[in-house]
Amino acid sequence: MKGCLKKGCGCLVVVVVMVVIAAAVAWFVFRPEWHDEYGKRFQDVSYGPRQHNTYDLYLPVDADRMDSLALILYIHGGSWVSGSKEWRHGDCYKWVQEGYATATMNYSLLGEDSVSLLTMQEDIDACIRHIVGFAADRGARIRQMAISGISAGAHLAMLFAYNHPHPLPIRFEVIKVGPADLRLLFPYDENAKAERVEDFIFSCTGKRMKASECSREQLDSIKLMASPVCYINDSTALPAIFAYGGKDRLVGPEHYRVLQAIYDSLAAPYDLIVFPNSSHFLLRDKDCTERYDSTLNAYCKRYFGY
Repeated sequence: MKGCLKKGCGCLVVVVVMVVIAAAVAWFVFRPEWHDEYGKRFQDVSYGPRQHNTYDLYLPVDADRMDSLALILYIHGGSWVSGSKEWRHGDCYKWVQEGYATATMNYSLLGEDSVSLLTMQEDIDACIRHIVGFAADRGARIRQMAISGISAGAHLAMLFAYNHPHPLPIRFEVIKVGPADLRLLFPYDENAKAERVEDFIFSCTGKRMKASECSREQLDSIKLMASPVCYINDSTALPAIFAYGGKDRLVGPEHYRVLQAIYDSLAAPYDLIVFPNSSHFLLRDKDCTERYDSTLNAYCKRYFGY
């Protein structure tokens, strides 16, 4: 979170910066190419008034002939303060070829005027609604979806899936290295400056509060209320694919373990794929990447019905 990306001596700040830089470099180096035979693409479509309210949409070949087209929406990472929809183009290109509509969205970022996690949830809602209408105007009937995110985008995807009305039926979620509990990601720091604490509170709640008026217990409660784990229950636990890195220094194994424990207690369907040799970008385990792709393909067939 802006103003509160601090853990202990500040190593989390360094890791976050490295992650953002690495993501940008990886996108530039491995930037995928679009080919018109994949389908139709619509870039930089505006869904709202803010600077980052845009998305890219990809419709499969013969989308206008499908009665119940499914959408996979991708939400980029970047620690809630940066990132780009372009980072998820590779996923969109891959799965539109399998007959699914795909989209990757930008969203409002912390540090922009009056932006909080609540703003980001509203952006996701507005984006989905706009995609449905935009596609319908082009003869494509999107009637169901899956939501996917990586890192901060996975946190937002889970929050939306578990704690927000769904404009479209969400059949399943696909989560990569998503922070599940902000109490784990941002442990209490008694030396944090008041300004950092106040920025963090606003980022989570959209409300201003003096640091001096917020006890440690209240701050933990705020972190929990901004965490996906707070909202998983019998009625919200969507089928899920969880993918995490065994050597991830930013979002460690405790995050997938708490998700695993909750899903097991609810007997809810999920697949957990741990990349044992990989850090935050899940790049060092080819067999796990193949398992991830095959699992996602199976979920599409099972929950979309095609």
